[in-house]
Amino acid sequence: MPPDPSTTSAADADPSEVTPRRRPGIVVAAPVLGVMALVSAWTGWGGLALGLVAVVVALVAFSRLRGRDGSRRGPLAGLALGVVAVGIAVAVEWSTLAGAVTYLETGGVRTLDECMRQAQNEKEQHVCKSQHLDEYRARYPSEIDP
Repeated sequence: MPPDPSTTSAADADPSEVTPRRRPGIVVAAPVLGVMALVSAWTGWGGLALGLVAVVVALVAFSRLRGRDGSRRGPLAGLALGVVAVGIAVAVEWSTLAGAVTYLETGGVRTLDECMRQAQNEKEQHVCKSQHLDEYRARYPSEIDP
């Protein structure tokens, strides 16, 4: 007669039948990605990308742990490290991001004056004249067309 399962403890059970409780891989991946993101945050874009991935993986890990009584320390650490890494990466890349926003706001168009100021040589000035031909002709009617 087999033993009654309600009276059998884990210590009495056959060791081959007892399986250790495993955490889902994503729970372990969240803090690992968070640490990788934090280390690479100083590079800028790489840290930003890894930080965002760490945040997403941590949120997915939280959703998978919902309803289970597992430890939420791993995903919480991954989330915190990912957010910090994103903050550092944004600070590192701020000038690039600000320049991109300014470029998008202006539509990427420079005035003739800006173009001429930034021109390094006569060839670049000629390109400016060509790009702003109407404005150039209105300002300098006696000059030769490019």
